[in-house]
Parts: sequence; C-alpha cells; structure tokens
Amino acid sequence: MTPERWAQIRQIFEGALERSQRDRAAYLRVMCAGDNDLRREVETLLASHDQSGDFLNAPAVDLNRALLAAEDLSGEFPRIPRLGPYELEKRIGRGGMGSVWLARRFDHEYEKKVAIKMVKNGMGTQEILRRFRTERQVLAGLDHPNIAHLIDGGSTPEGLPYLVMEYVEGTPIDQYCESRQIPITERLKLFRRVCAAVQYAHQNLVVHRDIKASNILVTADGTPKLLDFGIAKLLRSEFSTLSAAETRPEMRPMTLDYASPEQVRGEPVSTATDVYSLGVLLYKLLTGKFPYGRGIQSREAMVRAICEMEPPRPSAVILTDEDSAIPQATQKMEAAPPAMLAPETREKARRRLKRKLAGDLDVIILKALRKEPARRYASVEQFSEDIRRYLEGRPVKARSDTFGYRTGKFIRRNTAAVAVAGAAAVVLVAVTIWSVELARVDKQLLQSAEQRVSKLAPAVVENYEQLAELHRPANPARAISEYRSAIDAADDYLSAHAGDAAMRQRLARISMKLAELVPADAARLYGRALEQFEAAALASPQDRDRQRDVLEAARKLGFEQYRSGDLLAALTSFSRALQAADGLAAAYPSPAARRTLAECNYEIGEVLARNGAHEAAAAKLRKALDLYRELASLPRASAGARSPEEIEKALRELAGDAPDELGDAIEREINLWKG
Repeated sequence: MTPERWAQIRQIFEGALERSQRDRAAYLRVMCAGDNDLRREVETLLASHDQSGDFLNAPAVDLNRALLAAEDLSGEFPRIPRLGPYELEKRIGRGGMGSVWLARRFDHEYEKKVAIKMVKNGMGTQEILRRFRTERQVLAGLDHPNIAHLIDGGSTPEGLPYLVMEYVEGTPIDQYCESRQIPITERLKLFRRVCAAVQYAHQNLVVHRDIKASNILVTADGTPKLLDFGIAKLLRSEFSTLSAAETRPEMRPMTLDYASPEQVRGEPVSTATDVYSLGVLLYKLLTGKFPYGRGIQSREAMVRAICEMEPPRPSAVILTDEDSAIPQATQKMEAAPPAMLAPETREKARRRLKRKLAGDLDVIILKALRKEPARRYASVEQFSEDIRRYLEGRPVKARSDTFGYRTGKFIRRNTAAVAVAGAAAVVLVAVTIWSVELARVDKQLLQSAEQRVSKLAPAVVENYEQLAELHRPANPARAISEYRSAIDAADDYLSAHAGDAAMRQRLARISMKLAELVPADAARLYGRALEQFEAAALASPQDRDRQRDVLEAARKLGFEQYRSGDLLAALTSFSRALQAADGLAAAYPSPAARRTLAECNYEIGEVLARNGAHEAAAAKLRKALDLYRELASLPRASAGARSPEEIEKALRELAGDAPDELGDAIEREINLWKG
C-alpha cells in the first residue's frame, strides 16, 4: 500500500469515528464515492476498532498472549506488555500512526494511571517519527489545566518512540453535552474553557491543527481536556517548515470535517486555522450537524464546499433540515412533575432552538468560519470574548454595531432606570430615542432624534474627555469613569458614522489614555486604539501622523502582550509596528525614524529570544545593532557577534561610546526587556 493510499484511508477512517453508527454508511458512501476497495479497507478498520472495546479486559497475566494475537490481526501492537516502569492494560484509542494504551506503573514507586501513545509496528517512517518528536516538544512546553500533559517518554525494544501522558477518563465533548442534556448556555461556557486551552497553546506559539470533538474529552466533574497534539505546528523558525509529505494534498494531516480552507489547499496554517476548527466544533455542539454535508456526493465535493461554499446559518440548519438531530438540551423543561410534562413536538423544539441560535450566535459562528483567515476572529481569545459578551447580553463584536442593536442590548441588560451622566440635552435625546425604539412609534421621529445625537455626539465626547483630564491628577477613579463615558459616546456615534476618521482618532487616543489608568484592561484598550488608528490611517495612507499613531499603539499593545506572556500576539503587534516604522523611515528619513526602526527590530528580537527562536532573534538584534551603529557613527567593532547574548554585550558597549541621548536610549531599551 502506498503512503498516499494509507493517508486517504486514515482520513476517512478518522472522519467515520466522529460519526454515530447510524450516520457512518452515508458518510462512507460519500467519501469513498464508488471506490469499493477503499470502502472495504475503511470498513475493516472500523470493524476492528469497534471490536476492540473489550478486547483486552483480560487479566494482566494474559496480556502478552492477547497482544500477540492482536498483532497477528493488525500488526500495530507491541510484543511485550511492559514499557519502562509501565504495565499496559488495554488499548483505549487508535489513530493513523499509532495506538493509545491505558497503563499503570508496576515498580511500586507510586500508583498512577497513565495513557501511553506509541507508534505502531511498520509505521516508523521519517515523517511519523518527526511528528512524534514534534508532539513531545509541544507537550513538554505546555502546562494548562485544560490540556492533557506529558509525564514521561522513551523507546520500545524495537526502537520506536512512545509518550506517557496524563490519563483522561472522559467523554468526547459532543457526546458529553448530549448524554447529560447540557443547556445551550452551559455548552457555551464549556466551549470557552476549551478556547482558553487553545489560546494558551497559541501564546506558546503552538497551533493544534486537529481540533475536533474526539480530541476534547470532558471528565465526570465537567473539566474539558484538549488532547492529541500529534499534528500540531510549532511557530518557531526551527519547526515551522512543512515536510514534503504535508505539501501533497492527499498527505496533509487533518480531519476533513474540521479542516479549514487553507489546510485543504495546503497553504500555510496559523492561529486562524484553529479559530476555524473551533467554529466547526461550536456549530456541531449547538446544532448536532457539521457546517457542510447536505448534498455532498464525494470527497472532492466536500473539499470544494469547504473552500468555496458559504456554510448555512446554524439556525437555518435547525429549521430546514428535517433529518437534523435536535440537541437534547433544547427539550422543554417546566416546573412540573415529570408525569405532567406533555411531550414537546419535534417542530416546536426545532423552532425554539432556531430562535435561540438566530442573531448573535449565528453571526459569531459564521465569523469564525470565514473562508479568508484575515476575516475570522483575530484570535481565539476574541472568539471566546464575543461568546462572553453574548452570555452577558452585551453587543457582540461580530455584528454590525448599529444604533438600534446597541440600544436594544442596553435596554435588555438594564431593567432598572438608566442614569446617564452628561449634558441634559443629551439625556433627553437618548431617552427619547429609547422610548421611540421601545414603543415603535413614527420612524421619522426616530431619524430626527438620531440626527440630533449625531450633531451633539462629537461635542459630548470632547466634554467627557475634558472632564477626565481635569480629574485625572487628583481623582483617577473619576477620570476613569469620564473616559469610559467618552468611549461609549464615541462608539455610539461611530456606529452611524463609521467613515469619520477624526472621531476614530479621538476614540483611539481616549482608549490609550484610559489604558494608562487601568493596567488590567490595558491590552484590550491598546488593541482597540490600534484598530481605530489603522482605520483612520487607511483613509489617509500618506498622513505621517496617522502612521505614527499606528506605530505607537502597536508597540504599546506588544509590550502589554509580552508582559502577560502572550508571545505570539506580541510578535504580531511588534511586527505591525516594524511595518509602520519601515514605511515612515523610507518616506520621511531622519535620525529619529532610524532610531525607532532600531527599537522595533530590537523588540521583535527579544520576543523571539524569549521563545527560544535564537537564530531568528539574532537576525533581528543584529539589525538593531547595525542601525544603532549608523546613528552613532561608530565602526562595526563587534560585527562578529552572533548569539543574542553576544549582541546584547555589543549593544551595551555601543551605548557607552555613543552620544549621550542615543546611549541612554539604547540602555533604556535593553533594561526594559532585562527587567
């Protein structure tokens, strides 16, 4: 069997495992598309898998004989029942390149159940061994309560590697939600915990690339655990290149149902790839269906759908798909004894779930499933944050932030009387608008009220900002309140006047000022400022001041992300700052622009160095060193410096010889990062 054929069999087999017994036949009919040999191979694997549930429940003394019998059947199991200090008990999983076994220590040091993952016999190719080494590298660097962690590792007598991992006794997340009839709200909260694990991996420059229901087990106490980093990608220079196998369509490691368009096309993956897979997972958790599947007649058609077809809204799937399984969480629950509960019709259940999903949840999920990575959520954290906003009844970022939408959310969130600080005229206008909105009175009156708000809003924003500046020295708490009021007023204004670049700049500067007073929220505020500055800069790309604003906000955001340990986000922000600095230095050459360019290169170098990417870090630090030397008009005395440590030493020497102002700037930059 060729590697290409095996990869095709493995992908279809793993996709079938994601489905119920009832749905497998239809799935195989589509994916095998008349290839009877292919279907037989997959069905053989499925039959072997299904029979293995109680395959090794025999006593440990009989294990060796059972293993030998199993090896004769499939050739994938070890010949001995022990690996290092661990005694194998039973197989608990099987994938394309290996098996996972439940095991215990037998050396009496301590009692502990573990999961052992090993390469199966005959699969010790360079590609699979590389993936095993990558998985070991990934797991060794991850320590999160929602990620199964690495305990130990070693090699079998045949020289094949194995990993000893935390044993997670749990249920795949979709089955867990259905079997326990978890309500939609609780499913969303559970999903956010999964997002936290994925975001943590991203902060450590790891993209999972195989997020799916079967790789997320939920324990009896409701704790989700993210598993299987076997095809994860380390976003570091020494690990980031694709293998030859991964560049061929039939050999790309992925689960097709959850794969993003860029994975299917063989394009570079990023954190946006995991955002997409999480979108598929949430779609399935809330609807019981995958985004694609209806009318798909072949694997090729499935690939085209992923790359070209817009997925239907989750609420539309529930309402229009007669065969759709209605999640049990939508069953009608009333405060009455079970005997008194009238069974709810299927149609009523579907319509109620449709109402639950329609609107914000539809928009959130579809944003995560955008074809273009740049149009999805910029991070898993933003995806999770939008779900939090939905759960709290707040406007979600994925939706068009219209006046009516924001007002409706505000009113539903505040049942008590709304106290609004500011000018009396603005209060009256706002109350009028809310009254109009609630009473659904004449549309012309609503438009008139909105026009009055539009004329007053810029002055109101300025008034709040001036009050904040007045109170800032002596009463920071009052200043924070005024800044927040200014931001809310600016947001409302921009919802109807998105093209007002001047207001975007004002909103960004207010956000920057507020960030200085609220360190705990600084990263989010700097991120908002950068978003607004970039929008303003797009309107006037030749405006030097607007490019400088982008540069400043990106650097400040990068520092906050770095301090919080979010290295991937910091690298992205500092790279955006470097892009702006490059443009300014080219268009408006000056010593100040060159110095900023040196600082941006230094900052990226330090982030890379902290993450262990020493070669890439040294390249950026050398660039900073060269720029500083040019500014100091000093010879390249330490041009031989190669490592980050050598370059830091050269920079300190340069700071001592450079003119005072430049020397002080270099020392400050170094000390800032060295603590």
